[in-house]
Amino acid sequence: MEHMVDLSQARFEHVVNLIYETLENRAGWRAVLQGIHEAIGGRAIHLTAYDSRRGALSYSEGADMAPQIDLEYIQKYQFIDPRVGLMSSQTLDSWLHCHEHLDDRFVSTDPFYQEFLIPHGARYVSACKLAESEDATVILGCLRRPADGPLPPEALVFLDRLRPHLQRAVRLSQAQFVYSAQALVGHALVDKLRQPVMLLTTGGELVLANEAARGLLVSTSLVQVTDGRIVLPETYQRGFLDQCADLEHQVRTAAEHGTPVDKDFRSLHMRSGPGAAPDTLYGFFTMLAPERTMGSFGLRPLVMLFFYHPTSAQEIDSALLTAAFGLSHAECRVASLLADGMPLKSIAEALGVQYDTVRKQLLSIYQKTATNRQPELVRLLMNLPASAVQRAIKADGKAL
Repeated sequence: MEHMVDLSQARFEHVVNLIYETLENRAGWRAVLQGIHEAIGGRAIHLTAYDSRRGALSYSEGADMAPQIDLEYIQKYQFIDPRVGLMSSQTLDSWLHCHEHLDDRFVSTDPFYQEFLIPHGARYVSACKLAESEDATVILGCLRRPADGPLPPEALVFLDRLRPHLQRAVRLSQAQFVYSAQALVGHALVDKLRQPVMLLTTGGELVLANEAARGLLVSTSLVQVTDGRIVLPETYQRGFLDQCADLEHQVRTAAEHGTPVDKDFRSLHMRSGPGAAPDTLYGFFTMLAPERTMGSFGLRPLVMLFFYHPTSAQEIDSALLTAAFGLSHAECRVASLLADGMPLKSIAEALGVQYDTVRKQLLSIYQKTATNRQPELVRLLMNLPASAVQRAIKADGKAL
């Protein structure tokens, strides 16, 4: 949402007060980031922390950031982010402006920008380290749209005035940014999703069920939790756990040999048995290995299980489409626009990416959905439960 930039002294003092309130309230950082966002405008503000010893993401909070964005980055795009190397060598007293290192020619062909950052509405990123130690490196990032241009000088002056206060607050509350099994980034992101999601051990023990998943347990008998373990109808229980074990084996083998996983996501389609009230439940699940998710879900492998219940009135997150076919956010948007009848060149213009990028994404969509032609793909998309494609993209657009 567009808003007027406010770099006034009153705004500055308001944000400073919010910064020092975080010393007693970790959750207060969200208000700080929102205050900065309202001051300087742009696409979003993001605060992250990394534990280099564990190779883990230890903190993530943002203003105007949807949880799907963080999840997609953690699961896939962190591995090809060209900004990581630049940021690692940045000093505490300077800003990194990515466009000064990664020009438009680079951006036009780079998969991180073309498949992830630009489809999420960002092109320019200005970032600075607020702290760097053995325990945690804390980074503030300001994201701006292609139409916004780079961070303007007056906004940078405002941020530089804030920076000593930000650094002091981070230093005084260092424990808030250190990796903790009791405050996992991945768990916090799952809790924010509208889609019903459970995190399980590979043996079926429940680690986390978000609010939507807890509501699902009340509305269907096809999934229950008993004595801390997921319980499915007998017809599906054993097969589900066997697939979880097989998926973990594939992920481990792929990691050892440096090869891609054959199929990241598995599907589960359950129906009620004879004599029971008619009911249907779809599940899509993937393996979260610590080394592939920056440790953001913990230091042991977990299964992330998404649910879709056809009778649910709840909007579907784009994460469901990712779970169903392994499509990236950008591929979901391309698929949706194709379903609306938009030609590839128009899609490229609408998304602000190169035509070749969209063409490659379409080939990837065909491969992931086991389709060969556009009419076949559209028929598949239109027959997903409750037109999942359109609702997912609309829901995602609102979240952004």
